[in-house]
Amino acid sequence: MLLLLSREKLHGNYGDLIGESTVHLAVLKRIDRFAKSDKIVLISGETGTGKERVAHALHTESPYAMHPIVIVNCAEIAENLIASELFGHERGAFTGADQRHIGLFETASGNTLFLDEIGELPKPLQSKLLRVLQENEIRRMGGTKQIPVKVRVLAATNIDLIEAVAAGRFRRDLYERLKPLHIQLPALRQRREDIPALAKHFLKKENNLSNRKIEDINPEVLSLFDAYSWPGNIRELEGIISRAVLLAEGDEILPDHLPQDVWTPHAHALPLADATAAANPDTAEYLVLPFRIGTTLKEIEKSAILTTLARENGNKSKTAAVLGISRVTLDIKLRTYSDEA
Repeated sequence: MLLLLSREKLHGNYGDLIGESTVHLAVLKRIDRFAKSDKIVLISGETGTGKERVAHALHTESPYAMHPIVIVNCAEIAENLIASELFGHERGAFTGADQRHIGLFETASGNTLFLDEIGELPKPLQSKLLRVLQENEIRRMGGTKQIPVKVRVLAATNIDLIEAVAAGRFRRDLYERLKPLHIQLPALRQRREDIPALAKHFLKKENNLSNRKIEDINPEVLSLFDAYSWPGNIRELEGIISRAVLLAEGDEILPDHLPQDVWTPHAHALPLADATAAANPDTAEYLVLPFRIGTTLKEIEKSAILTTLARENGNKSKTAAVLGISRVTLDIKLRTYSDEA
């Protein structure tokens, strides 16, 4: 029973995965069960829920822990380069291939390979990946030799792969290969009781990084945190604490040190799971739109992208991650906005 879950019953050390909520302990139990296996593990969850941290925990408690985990973000590599990055190429395989390149599957042989944002992998590459996972061997681009590899694959996605399969964007056979060992990470709004511990953990971390001595978080701040929708999840909480530490002049974080959107949680569109209830006139709560009636979807999208980019201080990779889109898609959108200016 979930009520009987506790850290004392776990075999591994998961001190970096903060929280004692029932849903979080259930995740830790799955990590603990899957870590010693050499089988593929699929990690899914909204942007900012800690998928990479879970991948590191699975690796650290695995038989491959003596080697550093190999990480590749499938959304950050140009489509024409992904095959070479994953599987390598021989000299002369294509224009510019002046020498042999060893791909990440060969590099990670005998180790863990973490394929982040696997849902962004182009469809033609999905069939090649499936074959590697089935046969445990690769063939470099332009090569003829099959090269055996022994890789423990971890894969993560912030998109619903079932929906992607139904829409024809993701191969069903690859999804079936990935899904047997699956860890679904809860959104931060689904584990609100963990927010105080997470906030204090990030406060301690930021104090160490910035040589500050902010000792506490005001109870009113924690109340605001509890009411907030956390669209960016744990990553957003860490960023807010980092900002507050820089702004704090006394020995505690106060409401004045928080960004405006935390003060006005209604200014965020509700998650899909909550939108139905919000639209029901019989409920006490209702959805407050953060834009005027008549605003086009294109205008809303542009506002969301540019606002997030500004909040992430121009960091495109972080902006794409927060928005749940690929870096390539973000660059295309930004070029469009520049052309319109």
